[in-house]
Amino acid sequence: MKKNKFDSIKKELLDIYAGICDLTDDEILKGHGNIFPSYFERLQHLIARDVEDRLAEELFCDREFRLIIKRISHLKRINGLSMEIKYAQSVIISPDPWIAVENFIYYPNYLQLADMEYRGAELNPGDRVLFLGSGPLPLSLISLCKQYGVEGIGIEQVPEYAKLSQKLIKALELTEQIQIIQGNHFSLPLNNGDCALVMVGADACPKDKIFAHLADIFPNGAKVSCRIYEKGLRRLVDDQAAFNPFPGFKEYLRIPPEPPVNNTSVFLIREIKCQKNY
Repeated sequence: MKKNKFDSIKKELLDIYAGICDLTDDEILKGHGNIFPSYFERLQHLIARDVEDRLAEELFCDREFRLIIKRISHLKRINGLSMEIKYAQSVIISPDPWIAVENFIYYPNYLQLADMEYRGAELNPGDRVLFLGSGPLPLSLISLCKQYGVEGIGIEQVPEYAKLSQKLIKALELTEQIQIIQGNHFSLPLNNGDCALVMVGADACPKDKIFAHLADIFPNGAKVSCRIYEKGLRRLVDDQAAFNPFPGFKEYLRIPPEPPVNNTSVFLIREIKCQKNY
């Protein structure tokens, strides 16, 4: 029975791979073709299946299959980015931008994630957070602001996405609470020391260099959060599933997901070890 399920999942993933493997990022972002979206829908249904972690681990340990998973993971991320771009554009031109945001299919997920961030980092209304890799649709910052009165700064490396999200924030009349900056991890405005939390987005890469830089500039006790998939088939298509704290940081909390959220929120604290004098 277990082998049948393993073979069935593997066959479905291979079929999905065959349908999307030759797609370019540009084709996905520009929405060329009417067939390939159905493959991503099938992928979403597949990874949402309730399977044993052991089964997902067996798939992950298959060396040849791992390369296929890596390609699927990349294309899934680009498809998600395409969805965010299109939705951000639709919100900007909407006669009621807030209604448009609240109608976004994943908005309830972001509200739940905001609650996890708020509790995990022990935030308070009026606190300021930084989101590294905020993307074209910065719903994490919007949700924290809307639900808890937390202010935010989004750092986005791609100029077009930064400009798009700036227009979105303006349309939502949140320019006094949320600022979007075009830049990367070297652009973090930490001079005044009023940042309660730095959130590292899934698309903020490379993680090792980002955390190495954060370790260099962060004071002792500074907090960082990131999100990962730990359970089932979702961890197959998440580059950060096998997460380990980076040097200079100590994990102090993990908040497991509750429906509709699938992400685990991981919280880290900058830990500078004192050298003993002998």
